[in-house]
Amino acid sequence: MLILAGVLHTLGAAGALIAQTPSFDQRIDCRLEGRVAGLVDVGPDRRRFRLVVSHAAPVARDDQAAAAVCGEGLAGSRLRLSDYHRGDDRLRLAAGHRYRLVARLKPLHGHVNPGGFDYRRWLFRHRVVATGYLREPPVDLGAAWGWSAVVDRLRSRARVQLAASLQQADDFGLPDVARGSAAALSHGLALGDRGELTDGQWETLLASGTNHLLAISGLHVGMIAALAALLVRALWGRLGVSRGIPAQRVAALTAVIAGWGYAVIAGLSIPTLRAALMLSVLLLGVLVQRRWRLVDLWLLAFVLVLALDPFAPLDMGFWLSFAAVLLILLFVRGRETLWRPFELLRLQWLLTLGLLPLTWVLFDRVAFASLPANLVAVPLVSVLITPLALAGLVASMIGPMPGGGVAWLIGWLGAGLFAVLDWLVAAFPDSIRPPPPWLALAFLVPGLAWLMLPRRFPGRLVAVVLIGPALLLSSSGPSPGRLEATVLDVGQGLAVVLRTADHALLYDAGPRFGQFDTGEAVVLPALRSMGVVGLDRIVISHAARDHAGGLASIRAAFPDAGVIGLEGPGHGLAAGEGGPCRHGEAWQWDGVRFELARPPFGSANDRSCVLRVVSAAGTLLLTGDIEAAGEQWLARQGDVRSDVVLVGHHGSSSSSTAAFIRATGARHALVSAGFLNRWSHPRPAVVSRWQAAGATVWRTDRHGALQVVDGQVTSARRVAWPFAWRHPAFERPDR
Repeated sequence: MLILAGVLHTLGAAGALIAQTPSFDQRIDCRLEGRVAGLVDVGPDRRRFRLVVSHAAPVARDDQAAAAVCGEGLAGSRLRLSDYHRGDDRLRLAAGHRYRLVARLKPLHGHVNPGGFDYRRWLFRHRVVATGYLREPPVDLGAAWGWSAVVDRLRSRARVQLAASLQQADDFGLPDVARGSAAALSHGLALGDRGELTDGQWETLLASGTNHLLAISGLHVGMIAALAALLVRALWGRLGVSRGIPAQRVAALTAVIAGWGYAVIAGLSIPTLRAALMLSVLLLGVLVQRRWRLVDLWLLAFVLVLALDPFAPLDMGFWLSFAAVLLILLFVRGRETLWRPFELLRLQWLLTLGLLPLTWVLFDRVAFASLPANLVAVPLVSVLITPLALAGLVASMIGPMPGGGVAWLIGWLGAGLFAVLDWLVAAFPDSIRPPPPWLALAFLVPGLAWLMLPRRFPGRLVAVVLIGPALLLSSSGPSPGRLEATVLDVGQGLAVVLRTADHALLYDAGPRFGQFDTGEAVVLPALRSMGVVGLDRIVISHAARDHAGGLASIRAAFPDAGVIGLEGPGHGLAAGEGGPCRHGEAWQWDGVRFELARPPFGSANDRSCVLRVVSAAGTLLLTGDIEAAGEQWLARQGDVRSDVVLVGHHGSSSSSTAAFIRATGARHALVSAGFLNRWSHPRPAVVSRWQAAGATVWRTDRHGALQVVDGQVTSARRVAWPFAWRHPAFERPDR
């Protein structure tokens, strides 16, 4: 009954959120009033925040589409908004304050690709019903009411004070590398704020299996509670009011208060909430003189977290946190000797093995350096850096000078920590390894559990046999003579992954707009998920940032990949690296022929490097941003007949002439375009021309990543499991 009640509770919350999510298919302008919830994400070119709406109305009263969305039904909803104002128009947005603003709202949408970050799931988990950006500078209406607003203001003030302390640490002579470590660790461990964590630091943590340390964990909450309890217990007997009140009970109550205080100031993430709940129930037993079984505590915390937050299972931290504690409860014996060196080593070994299936599936990698990295990082971060981060938070409230001294110390400790982690990652094999098939994972879980049993337990050979398929099986490429192509959903840009039996090629590298680099955020995770551990060649159609913007990140991950179509310096290429796109150049991989073509005149778009790929199952033509003049030249130069064509220039009206479409004779036309892009790509007339010629039109903005296998096209959005967060606020399946 309890499980059924939990399922109904979660389904009810999900259904209510889906019903609350407005359905619209265009950008609309709304006048809004609401409260900024949570910390504001501040970037160099924008600020991003969540707004809890209290009042909404359309900007234009006669706008029926806006009136259907910007009404009283939006009250109580959460929006995710960006502010791109600069200079005098950039009012400081403060968490816990109310604002009046004008925003242009967009329907919910996210990239759908193999692997990578599921933005729609993240929006659903945080109960966001629409996104958008500010059209006018916001008007501050003052501090909002409510305990959550008070906590948000406290956290916001603490972040400002920590920033001032870091500035003071700079004045003390803290070098840049140590300053970056100080910012990431101070903000991450004191406030649960990862905004100061750089991409390089996050990659180091992932590759070394220590990324859990920057998510404030139950270990940190328990440690803070224990320190508070020990301090009060030591001082209680010296106070005159202590007579008749056992120090043990006072210490237990203090531990609960300290644990919850830390959890609240850290944003009540899932691990901290779980730890605070378990701590409360455990120490409640001390107050009423009752002992609890630890497994019962785990189950109770599990149920309470789901009751308080039915969307918690959408957080990776939920599963990692509860799984880690369960492993400790099930497999660690003699917890009174846990702090002995051998027991600590055994504990870390058990956690590394036990969490391997989860981390492998969630992060598309195996952190081979995890065991030694955690043996170094866990004691350093938990016992030394975390207390220093909290001490630095308190000191920063006193003034920048004492806070700066603590930040200086954290910076040097953090720099040393990241240096050791980088060395370990380099010393161990590459961690990028896609998870095995689900059947192999199903054997892996009992095999690892068997391996973690006490040494006297028989049948270790059986455990090795169960683990074997996961270690030996890996995703393989197509058979010789065949081609697999995936047009990734990168928004208004282009990136196509081509695979033969033993080779891989990337055509264009995705866009980079501001700080958002799809090469890092979309292309690399997709390559990991598809099992591409090496790129043989990268072809860049032309130097536009929507085609070459992600090249630097991809080159950093695959420095040995040759580049065609761009020459250094620039775009991650040093002087002398890269090469031109030579018309007529061709090569063959595993029975698949690759042919390059490039018009010698016209605009930069017309001079795009065109790639035609001929396999046993059909022909694929990738045209970059080629326009009408280039299409005409290309059709005169040679054979452009193809089963599948990537539509030129994202479906712009300057491309896809009727003559070129007839010359290709394509059965499928693929369009890589951004959702509700400002150029309205693909143009309706272009779509109509391809359809009139008998081609099926596929669009990444509607269908997600497009995979071409044996001349047939499949859509990532259509084959994806229909989770609740994929309920479309705007998705028309028509082609």
